[in-house]
Amino acid sequence: MNLLRCPKCRGKLEPIIYENIEVDRCCQCRGIWFDSSEAENLKKLRGSEKIDIGELNSENHQEALETDIICPHCNIAMIKLLDIDKHPIWYETCPQCQGIWFDAGEFKKFKDNFSHPKLLSKALNLFRFHKK
Repeated sequence: MNLLRCPKCRGKLEPIIYENIEVDRCCQCRGIWFDSSEAENLKKLRGSEKIDIGELNSENHQEALETDIICPHCNIAMIKLLDIDKHPIWYETCPQCQGIWFDAGEFKKFKDNFSHPKLLSKALNLFRFHKK
């Protein structure tokens, strides 16, 4: 098995298992690597935010936006994405393997972005309630 390295600080990625889903967390910066559907699956599980033990460091984001972040599996540049929601976060995804990299603290915010109904959903539910 190849030793995975953190795409941000080159630290060692160690496997972390939550509810039989294995992700890889950096021993140094605490960022987390999710293979293709792991983030989507974990965001639905109660308590899964506990795997994100680091704090978000917004000072590093400008530098990360100007630098290519290389996928730890495919060794190619990942795409930077902005999730504009309750908690805006920048994260990276690999166009080849569909893996996702969250810096420390970002998975908690990503998960929280999906924990409450969106404004449109609330409006539709309100409309359905008053319809008759």
